[in-house]
Amino acid sequence: MTRDDDPPGLGARFLGLFFDNWTLKLAALLVSLFAYVLLHAGGESQRTLEVDLLRGVDQDSSKVLLTPLPSRIHVTVQGPRALLDDLPNPIDAISLDLSTHPTVLRLSDHPLKLPPGVRRLALSPSALSLRWDTKVQRRLKVELVAGTPAEGLTIKAGSVVIAPPTALLNGPKTRVDAVQRLLTATLELKDRKAGFHTQTLFLDKTPEGLADGSVTLDPEQVEVRFELVAETKTRSFTNLPVLLLKGKGATVRPATVSVVVTCPPKRADELKEDAVVPKIDLEALGVDFAKKGAEEAEVKVEVPGCSEVIVSPTKVAITR
Repeated sequence: MTRDDDPPGLGARFLGLFFDNWTLKLAALLVSLFAYVLLHAGGESQRTLEVDLLRGVDQDSSKVLLTPLPSRIHVTVQGPRALLDDLPNPIDAISLDLSTHPTVLRLSDHPLKLPPGVRRLALSPSALSLRWDTKVQRRLKVELVAGTPAEGLTIKAGSVVIAPPTALLNGPKTRVDAVQRLLTATLELKDRKAGFHTQTLFLDKTPEGLADGSVTLDPEQVEVRFELVAETKTRSFTNLPVLLLKGKGATVRPATVSVVVTCPPKRADELKEDAVVPKIDLEALGVDFAKKGAEEAEVKVEVPGCSEVIVSPTKVAITR
């Protein structure tokens, strides 16, 4: 064996490893240096990002959450400026587990998906206080709210029909119990004429519980049927003497009657007592009427412009 055949020394082997594929090694070193400089240029920085909150499915349907959950919260993070600039906004969402109906939800306990080198500093808010209630159902009668009709018209008494007549409230007990009356939206009448009408109306959702959507209604609208008629006013006249026409020597018992008239409001207000005259025409009853004893005769009252006249008693006894 010659000296040239001796194996290379340790130094020669090290130099051989260093210079073997030296171009690739140099390129890798430059890339690493560039990444290091890029990541650390400008030093540490902070950034505030948004985080979506996703609500999980409640297992117990008899409970309902009263506290509104925010759709997003804010997280402040710290790390190299280059990494922070590349973070999406909002970052990956937090999924909330409400199956146990917690009264306090500590958001700071939920992990966030952040790249290595980026640290979470603070969450705002870091916790939420939650209020729960029992879900109940309650049925209430629907009441009509009507506007003012055209002059001279009114809704006929007893003509209003609401279908269905009740609605079912479903929601938190405290909110359902707070609803004392269930009203319709206002039924506008000013442009309607006399006659039968049908209108579909939504139920009023302004009361507490209905306004914020925590209480639902079934159904949300009803059908209203009603009749518009001429407006009237009733007046009563008492102790009116019965007038006997075309007859002498006759007596009447009772000598006075009561009269109730139904007229348009203006006519009723203007009506004077002396214009309401109960009377009996003896001549029209015949010459032999009541000559053999007392007989009953119907009292007549005519009041022009009034739709109904009721006399009490309707008949009186005549004696000649």
